[in-house]
Amino acid sequence: MHHIIMGHHQDPHSQYMMEKFAQRGLSAHLFETHDFPKAVQFTFSPNNGEGYLILNDGSRLNFDEIKSVYWRNFCGVTDESTKKNFTTIDDISARDSMACLRTWFDLNNQTTWVNGWQAYQHHKEKPLQLFKVKNLGVNIPQTYVGNDLDEIRRCYSAFGKSIFKPVFGGAHTEMLTDAHLESTRVREALTKSPITVQEFIPGTNIRTYVIGDKVFSAELRSDSADFREDEDVELIVIDTPPAIAEQALKIARCLYLNWTAIDWRRDSQGNYYFLEANPSPMFIGFEKKSGIAISDHLIDFMEK
Repeated sequence: MHHIIMGHHQDPHSQYMMEKFAQRGLSAHLFETHDFPKAVQFTFSPNNGEGYLILNDGSRLNFDEIKSVYWRNFCGVTDESTKKNFTTIDDISARDSMACLRTWFDLNNQTTWVNGWQAYQHHKEKPLQLFKVKNLGVNIPQTYVGNDLDEIRRCYSAFGKSIFKPVFGGAHTEMLTDAHLESTRVREALTKSPITVQEFIPGTNIRTYVIGDKVFSAELRSDSADFREDEDVELIVIDTPPAIAEQALKIARCLYLNWTAIDWRRDSQGNYYFLEANPSPMFIGFEKKSGIAISDHLIDFMEK
């Protein structure tokens, strides 16, 4: 049986996982989806559900011989579908190629995905993610999503201290200030993109990794609004409270995640507030600082 690492050839986490599989003597192959169909071949028969990939290293992997896929990055396909090239050969080629890959993603066969297409599509709708998690009975900060400036100002007043960030992601979190809302550019900016405004929870950052039924947590001490910007963040391994571990497992199942990193804020009373669950979190730094072998637990899950 074979394992696939799906990601960029130069991505550190993809390369790290390839090395880890090699150390165990397991068959693992790196697949950058952008190589399809230019340098990768795909075959599938709807009559019997059989098919295979021939990767650019010449390896032929039958779908029923792929034990697991570690989805680090999705790189699109060789051609791109855009507004400018709509109905052109490149557009049709991109759609045809994506239809093939999505067929493989959704076969629902013996392959274990960490994580699958559904999880990644779900992650794009972060407001829906928050709503679904809130309906599990999990605390979330007071949150507004949209581009109505009057409502944003109302929430800013009601929430007290607030942060703002993109709805989809791609930029770091910032503290919301009077200057932001008084800027002459604010209305113009909101005609370009909605934002997420969220109550700032005083306290500390907690990150919880979930791998199957295993749960690991650490406190990330930082004075920054977004700890990812802080090079001096202090990592302290903690025991996950049983109630939070149970919530983390429920969140993972609700969001179709076999593995994830959940970011929380913990206030001074010990209450946890869910911020987001990432379907492809970075972990090398966490692994080195914490001593928790996330990569080994991942491979154990993919191998079982």
